[in-house]
Order: sequence, then structure tokens, then C-alpha cells
Amino acid sequence: KNPLFEALMQRARAGYAERAIPRGDMHAMVRALKDNLPVWFAPDQDFGHKHSIFVPFFGVAAATLTATARLAKLSGARVVPFFAQRMKDGNGYRLVLHPALGNFPSGNIEADTLRINQIIEAEIRRHPEDYLWVHRRFKTRPAGSPRPYAEYRRRRRRKTG
Repeated sequence: KNPLFEALMQRARAGYAERAIPRGDMHAMVRALKDNLPVWFAPDQDFGHKHSIFVPFFGVAAATLTATARLAKLSGARVVPFFAQRMKDGNGYRLVLHPALGNFPSGNIEADTLRINQIIEAEIRRHPEDYLWVHRRFKTRPAGSPRPYAEYRRRRRRKTG
């Protein structure tokens, strides 16, 4: 949400894509998909309660975007999971594409969202070193659930305060 960071990221992305879609512009995503262009976004990011439901991610209820199924339904696009794996020699990445998902979306948003989490989990289990572990995947919690980052924040405030 930092304007400078967003501008830098948009500029960097534009160098790799025919047309970079601004963050959160769902209409542009649907248009691109209908134009038969590939679209990538990170469905495992925690964007809070809006457009998310709680489904398990490594056995923990996680606020998970429903956008993958919603975009597929709106655009008619196929969903092709893919992952970047670091090369063993440290010189670049290998892009691993999985087959397009069958029966997706299924019409059951919870089942579809859980399915995406399970696909991501399976890849993380195969290559845990490639996952962005510093991302606070469990920051949005269901009411009454423990807040896993609260203790970390308390310790950090004590050190800096």
C-alpha cells in the first residue's frame, strides 16, 4: 500500500508482461483473461476478511482469497497452477506448470478455495525452501482464535521501545 513501492513494482512487472495489471484491479484481470492472456496472482496472500473465507492451510484456518474460482467463473478461463523453483546452482528458476484444473470452479466456493490451498501446500511440502515464509499468512484470524504474531510484536516493541 506504499505508493512508491507500488510504482516500483508496477514498473518492474511491466518489463515482464504484455500488460501489467494494477494491484486489486479485478476488472482488468477479467478483461485480460477474456482476451486469452495469462494472469498471475498469489492466492495464498492474506488480504484480510474482504473476499476471503477461512479454510485450512497446513491445518490452520487461514483467510484465503476466493478470487481464483471467481475469476475462472467470470472469465471462463482455465486455472493452471504453476510454481517457480530455484535452480540448485542458484542461477535462476525453473517454472513448473501443472495440468489445468478439471471441474474448476465446481460451484462450491469453499471446496474450490480449499483445493487451491491444498495444491499450494503440496508444492511447499516438495520444496519448502522456495516458499516465502516471512509472509504473515495467518494474520487475519477467525473470531476468538489465537493471534500467532501477537507475541512476536510484543517482543519487538519491548526491544525498540
